[in-house]
Amino acid sequence: MRILALCSLIVVAAFAAQANAKEPPWCATYRNGGNNCGFFTYEQCVAAISGVGGFCNRNPYAEPEKPAARKERTTEPKPTRKEERERAAPAAKTAPPPAALQPPPPAAVQQPPASASPVAPTPAPARPANNFQTARALILSGKYEAGIAAMKALGYDDHPDVASSIGYANAKLGNVSEARAWYSKALAADPNHLSTLSYSGALYLAQGDLARARGDLERIKVICGGVTCREYRELETLIAAKSR
Repeated sequence: MRILALCSLIVVAAFAAQANAKEPPWCATYRNGGNNCGFFTYEQCVAAISGVGGFCNRNPYAEPEKPAARKERTTEPKPTRKEERERAAPAAKTAPPPAALQPPPPAAVQQPPASASPVAPTPAPARPANNFQTARALILSGKYEAGIAAMKALGYDDHPDVASSIGYANAKLGNVSEARAWYSKALAADPNHLSTLSYSGALYLAQGDLARARGDLERIKVICGGVTCREYRELETLIAAKSR
């Protein structure tokens, strides 16, 4: 009797081992070509391929599940190729929202420099220094006509230095009306142009108009803020000599 009972236990154990050794029902086919038929649930299989890509299918060697156990799975259709690619593709990372655009800083407003004096000289436009000096040297050396032509060739007739020099050369040539017209053009460009006022006063003095010459002298004094500037001393000397 004991032998018969022992044999019965061995048979039961063998059947139990055979039941426990049944094949898992799900296989994972990975994107890289590998297979793994070791999943007892569909969720386990899906979790295994979610990081590397692939799809899950039934293990052909596994014992079919009872209808109650696989009620939901038997009605699930086999995924199409498009669905397989979508499952295999890694989830796209959601780009972070762009940072809020900051408005550009307001442009710095440059404040105009405060005027040191109501009669401060007006800044004159730039002139070609080298060619101007050459033309100026011709006038100072007594070559007035050549100097006038060289000054006009610069193309800066509206510049107070150029206009004043042309007026001075015409005054030396005795062209009084021409000289006066060029002095007016120079003072229109810069009302505080000291050289022009000095030349203008000298021309008035040569014409015998002492009052207007002294008027130009007073304008020079106001602009210079005194009697020490060169233009004031030169015109004052001429007026003093004429007054004797």
